Amino acid sequence: MNYASYYAHALFDLVTRGEGASEQQGKQYLDNLKQVLARRGHQSLLPNIFAEYQKLVQRRERSSEYAKITPERERTRTLLELYRRLVATH
Repeated sequence: MNYASYYAHALFDLVTRGEGASEQQGKQYLDNLKQVLARRGHQSLLPNIFAEYQKLVQRRERSSEYAKITPERERTRTLLELYRRLVATH
């Protein structure tokens, strides 16, 4: 992992820990991040941090989408299981 990933993970953890975080808190997090980046001379990492943050958000959205069990998915799972049993017996 690189610095951008570390910053993105830290920001993501802050935001997701406070699920009900207001827009004001979000702005405060970003202001604090900008100050830390300026103090450490890492301002050039901001675009990479944003890209890493977006990846984390997408990963979370996808995992929550895959976790949903719908009747259609359950039917498909059952049919696949029956098909595997049928193929295995022949």
